[in-house]
Amino acid sequence: MAIEGLRLIGERINPGFKSSKELLDNKDLAGLQALARDQVAKGGCDYLTVNLGEAAERDPGYLREVIQAVQDAVDLPLAFDYPNRAVQELCLRVYDPAKAGGRKPVMNSVTELRWDMLEIRDTQPFKVVLMASERLEDGRGVPNRSAEEVHLTARRMVERILGGDWGMTADDLFIDVSLGPVGADLEGLTKRAVDSIRLLGADPALAGTHKLIGLSNLSISLPARALDGGLLKVRLESAFLTLTVPAGLDYILGTPGRAYELLPADDFVMRGFCEAIELPAFEALFRIQALYQEG
Repeated sequence: MAIEGLRLIGERINPGFKSSKELLDNKDLAGLQALARDQVAKGGCDYLTVNLGEAAERDPGYLREVIQAVQDAVDLPLAFDYPNRAVQELCLRVYDPAKAGGRKPVMNSVTELRWDMLEIRDTQPFKVVLMASERLEDGRGVPNRSAEEVHLTARRMVERILGGDWGMTADDLFIDVSLGPVGADLEGLTKRAVDSIRLLGADPALAGTHKLIGLSNLSISLPARALDGGLLKVRLESAFLTLTVPAGLDYILGTPGRAYELLPADDFVMRGFCEAIELPAFEALFRIQALYQEG
């Protein structure tokens, strides 16, 4: 990954990937260790995700074994991706910062609806992903539909943490604005993500915080090749990065070894992506389809 200022949380220890699910289902600790080492060997990782899916709640002993095995294999800090307080607390109790050069783990993730998850901070210090795609309103969760709503939610969460007694600094906070598949985006969520990052990056109140996105979500279910013969998925992801890294995006959940790059404006996929995110609903989908299908 050769984009200056962009850092990576390796995502592969996750049942969302078929080969990883097989390792997790078979409790193949040696295989998971090899997967961890492979992500590090491909370069660019600052953290590795550990996500067992439902098995984390069903089999806490296995979760403990996986964390210990991964930490025995690599010296990177880990990111624990569970919306469950009890699971996160177990992860923090098992995690050994000494095996990661004293570096803190990352809790992924907290929303305004799950604020109580921060109360486990006494277990050990950690960094946290703040999900700004929904807000608490009248006691219930409400999806944020606009970049402005995402920005206000993120700012409110950051100000609450930095203004309180949570023992965290701006550097401990990752703001995730959420990203879905562009090939199925009928609601302009890709455009919202781009605009949200621009607003977050321009806000002095959020200086020093990190802006994060799950980049692999963007190209889910799309074919490998574009009509011009080049790779489609990594170029779509690179198009997103071209628009957002200069605006302040500095972390992605992604796959180590992918050839992310900043694209020129006249790149076939870059041009189509920029046009698509400005179009409404089905017109946007047709513009993305035009990148890989004959008209």
